[in-house]
Amino acid sequence: MNSLSAYTDSRDNLGCHLNDKGATFKIYAKNAFAMVLEIYQNVNHSTPIIKQVIERIGDSNFFSTFIPQAKRGMYYVWRIMHEDYSYSPSIMDPYAKGVTYFQGEWRNLITSKQYYKVSKPQIPWEQTIIYEIHVGHFTRIDSSIPYEERGTFKGLIRKLPYLKQLGITTLELLPIFKWYPYTLKNKNPYTNDLLEDVWGYNPIAFFAIDERYSVEKTSEASLRELQSFIEAAHHEKIEVILDVVYNHTGEGGEDGVAIHFKYLAPEIYYKYDEQYKFLNCAGTGNTLNTNHPLVKNLIKESLTYWVSEIGVDGFRFDLASILGQDERGRWLNESLLNEIAENTILSKVKLITEGWDAKGNYDVGRMPAPFCEWSDYFRDTIRKFIKGDQGIVPAVSACMMGKEIPFVDTRKGKNHTIHFITAHDGFTMWDLVTYNHKHNEANGENNRDGHNANYSYNWGFEGETQEETINHRRRQAIKNLMSLLLLS
Repeated sequence: MNSLSAYTDSRDNLGCHLNDKGATFKIYAKNAFAMVLEIYQNVNHSTPIIKQVIERIGDSNFFSTFIPQAKRGMYYVWRIMHEDYSYSPSIMDPYAKGVTYFQGEWRNLITSKQYYKVSKPQIPWEQTIIYEIHVGHFTRIDSSIPYEERGTFKGLIRKLPYLKQLGITTLELLPIFKWYPYTLKNKNPYTNDLLEDVWGYNPIAFFAIDERYSVEKTSEASLRELQSFIEAAHHEKIEVILDVVYNHTGEGGEDGVAIHFKYLAPEIYYKYDEQYKFLNCAGTGNTLNTNHPLVKNLIKESLTYWVSEIGVDGFRFDLASILGQDERGRWLNESLLNEIAENTILSKVKLITEGWDAKGNYDVGRMPAPFCEWSDYFRDTIRKFIKGDQGIVPAVSACMMGKEIPFVDTRKGKNHTIHFITAHDGFTMWDLVTYNHKHNEANGENNRDGHNANYSYNWGFEGETQEETINHRRRQAIKNLMSLLLLS
């Protein structure tokens, strides 16, 4: 194999890479006879300015070409060519830095490498106070924000002084990657309308931002507005970390949509059971095969991109237990998590894990340093204490000192746990003091979703009430919960 073949047959340089001479395009497609690449002058143009059939590189499953006419701001489309010379629908490039759905087709943005140059706050762990935030919801009904900026990064910039005044040091953005809103085909039981996912936990692009969070709804504008927000946050000495989902995608299960991996190499990108059905460790229809080198490379390159080019300060990994398991859910001592922990760039940012999955596996305490872990033990212990459970004072004491079980591990140091009372999963803080039981009745799940063991207490009445005595008790309970959290 000559040097050119060795280069192009590797897992490196997948995606689109632009320089002053043109752009290189490279994709992995195990199930393709050939690949077709189309270049469009603009996202809304119907006719490509370039169309090229690309053969695989040698005996590999990689397809690559160089297009000298490619320019920043153009868009490209991949299609699989079958042996009968028919084409697949458009395929999203898993490495695309921007994606747009136009007239039934996925268009991938051609853009150049970014360089983040603003100094980062680098808040020590022991001084870190994390504020979890949904970009779309936080300013959606805020009358102090111009209407067109509500629910966007620009709107969030206007709230930075307020957030700074609260005393928080770190903003954790709920998922901002491009996601598919109909992975879970639930209907409103009252109207029969198809429900749209607004939370973002079914991603389909690990390098691209969802356009709904920018004022100008384009891939390029989304990237610019996110960068402006991160720079503004850093000027306020506020860190920005991303809640990321690398355990599954929005393609769903056997009845789900095909966007990229299902076309390119589903047996590589996803885990299967003995009946060759998608494993469903995340509860959404599929599970990424994070033990395969190609998938590991995709995830590590994605993380590195957000740190080095966009400027984020860290990540919270959704259902991170899946990233450390084999196909049967058994814990691996050497996994993607270890490779992230040992990476020279990624090991220097804040890394937070949720140490369980949707299949009942519980791997809290197993994450490699320097990962910090969500402490559900702290969450549940403090909730029980405030609602009046007996016999847990020793456990509360251990939690307040950061020595709760199973997190005690002298090798990892005192900053191994992330204490919290409520988060995006389950009850809000007000729910916690308003309901004894969950009431998820309008999302089509028949109240099956979420934990039943919330350790909540309604203080005398189930649900909202105008009774001031009860509301006073509820407000006091929230103050007690927050005080214990901040003092721990």
